[in-house]
Amino acid sequence: MFCRPASVLAAIAAVALAGAARADDQVPVVHPLYVHLPDAPEEDVLRRAFTAAAARYKLRPVEVVDIPAPPAPRAPDLLKTGIINTQKIAFGEALHDLDAAAAEAAATGGAGLSTDELADLYLNRAIATARADWNATAATPPTEARTHAYADYLRAATLAPARTLNAREVPPQAVADFARAVAEVRQRPRGTLTVAGSADAQVALDSGAPMPVAGGVVFRDLVHGEHLIRVEEIGRVAWGAVVTFNQPTQDVAIPARAQLGLDSATAAAHARRMGALFVLVLEPKGGPRAPVALRLIDASGQERDAVLVTPANEVGMIDSAVMRLDETARRLAQTDVQSGKPAPPAAAPDLAPPVLVGQPPPKAKLGEDPAAWARDHWPLLTAVGVVLATSILLGVAVSGDR
Repeated sequence: MFCRPASVLAAIAAVALAGAARADDQVPVVHPLYVHLPDAPEEDVLRRAFTAAAARYKLRPVEVVDIPAPPAPRAPDLLKTGIINTQKIAFGEALHDLDAAAAEAAATGGAGLSTDELADLYLNRAIATARADWNATAATPPTEARTHAYADYLRAATLAPARTLNAREVPPQAVADFARAVAEVRQRPRGTLTVAGSADAQVALDSGAPMPVAGGVVFRDLVHGEHLIRVEEIGRVAWGAVVTFNQPTQDVAIPARAQLGLDSATAAAHARRMGALFVLVLEPKGGPRAPVALRLIDASGQERDAVLVTPANEVGMIDSAVMRLDETARRLAQTDVQSGKPAPPAAAPDLAPPVLVGQPPPKAKLGEDPAAWARDHWPLLTAVGVVLATSILLGVAVSGDR
């Protein structure tokens, strides 16, 4: 007994429609994710625009991910213990901490330290290097260690040329050597140092108050010698350096620095945790004048498309970018299903609990919004199209056999 072609087609249609319906109910396509950069102000307008666009196009609730701030500098604590050990004449232990603090200050431009603390760092390291205890006086014959320590006395005097040491608190040899360094620094020429770079960056000289770089920062009447520069900018890795200033006029160009953001692998892990095929990442690229990037990443960690929005606060452009990338995700998902692409692995278990903004949007009804209903049920419509095409081909084949 043979089955009729119509019965076969009906069975195929039922299986296809049921599978498509299950896929539509269980597998979300796009998981939207908003990235908040460390020290960045709350961009309420931007977040509301992204959340509204996600709801309009029937995406999942927006998840907010905070990019962790860099670790706090260790130099302040190292300086405290170094000073204590210097006062105890424990010069070996003092140098262990003071050397580490000085190395960090040189690499970061003095992060976490004030100008006075920087001067204290070099002064106490000079005392510990020279091993200037209370028995050593200015008349004590110079040693190699004392000669080597003089460079730090000069650094301290460059930062605090008006400072006078208290002879009752500091060993006499250190008082004499620092006074000699101050006298030398006061005889040095002075000049103008200009720092130029990104308009959103801020620069601090010798741990002073940060100043905006827009148009270039000019430091006038600056004494020649070693100075520390620190540059910070929202969305970028901080930069610091020691600059040897020895010209009437000298320029420093802030180098390109790596951007802070969410890497594709971590973004994909968020998508897998939420059971989505793609993650749509909205990521500010810096300060108020910086653009905003929207990246479409699949659950395996591959970036499939991206849009750069400028200016960042243009609500219409955010909406347009979300619509475009959502349509791209649905088209790619359909292609992946048809090609038999395997499902991505499960998400890593060490992700923080998601912070979701908004509720899942209600499903559109066919009679009220046909276009939105079609978007919500695109796997179902695809399956119907496959069934209709199969029906036509089978009908032609059966007619040919007859």
